[in-house]
Amino acid sequence: MAEPDEDVLVLPPIPLATGRLLEPEGDGEPVLISKVEFVVSTEDGGELRIPLVHRHGAWWAP
Repeated sequence: MAEPDEDVLVLPPIPLATGRLLEPEGDGEPVLISKVEFVVSTEDGGELRIPLVHRHGAWWAP
């Protein structure tokens, strides 16, 4: 198998976030999280949104 190009973005095979609730700024009850995305912005103004997958209590790269 060829070595990956070091210049290409790779998301690690580890949880990138944990938790099910988001505490709002200021006062208020925590809100249930329904979606977490990793957002990549490029020099040419483009944007790539990578939805993370909720497994085993954490948010993972697909």
